[in-house]
Amino acid sequence: MNSHLRETTKWWIEAWFVPKDPSLLSCVRIGAGVVAILHFLTLLLGGDDWLGPNGWLNVDAGRYLVGNEVEGTGSLYRWSWLYWYPDSTGLFAGLGLVASAATIAGVGSRLSPFIVWFCLGTFHHRAPLLTTMHEPLLTALMAYLIIDNGRTIWTFRPGLSSGDPRISVNFVLRLMRCHFWIWIAFSLSHMLANSIWWNGEAGWLLTQQSRGLLSLSDGWQWLGQVLTHSVILTQVAILFCLSQSVLHWLGKWMTYLFLFAMLLLLSDWMYASVLIVVSFAVWPIQIPIPKPPSNK
Repeated sequence: MNSHLRETTKWWIEAWFVPKDPSLLSCVRIGAGVVAILHFLTLLLGGDDWLGPNGWLNVDAGRYLVGNEVEGTGSLYRWSWLYWYPDSTGLFAGLGLVASAATIAGVGSRLSPFIVWFCLGTFHHRAPLLTTMHEPLLTALMAYLIIDNGRTIWTFRPGLSSGDPRISVNFVLRLMRCHFWIWIAFSLSHMLANSIWWNGEAGWLLTQQSRGLLSLSDGWQWLGQVLTHSVILTQVAILFCLSQSVLHWLGKWMTYLFLFAMLLLLSDWMYASVLIVVSFAVWPIQIPIPKPPSNK
């Protein structure tokens, strides 16, 4: 009993509290920053048409649709500057864009991902009905990067720009891995709650609607069914490989296969991009990042 407890304690400490090199976390930060830039670009170009004073989802329409002051809707917790300043969509989109670029470069330390996280939440709380698949995961990534965002390529800044291993790096990467597992499990359970994902009709219907990269005629219904079951089976395989360290190489390829199938069905490039970014923390990749010169 005591030996089992010691082994469990040792595993827990190694999993969460052993210092890790920040290079991998830096790759995640850079990838998340690129996705955030693309996200804020779309808001900068079209956000005012939706959320501006005269937009399709202006303040009055937005408050009505989220159940403002209606008990049980949670509308009181959807706080956003855009409710009080509806003409500032461009300002917050531009601020998020600049902060995303700063996050990529590592400028601003933890402040840059905090500003990105704040701007993402500002738009999300203002119009939760317009939220796309990638936004919750991107927002969570930025929240984790506030704790530690790796190190920068340029070394004009001390502290986090150091390449020294840190406990906080390991802690943040572990949080991202847990979030990835929960995200895939939630996605799988959501699909299995609908019969069309059991009988194979989901992929066929999506290809009929031309939602993704693939559009099939009636004679190719079987291919839509194959894609449907592939999406389900790859997610099951990902969850299994996450629990088996020797199968991590297989889990990485299952993740890519899942994303490829989803692109064929939905063509959601932003969702695929942010899921690839978070998968860097789960299935580590080798990307050479220059080491900062020694001060000695």
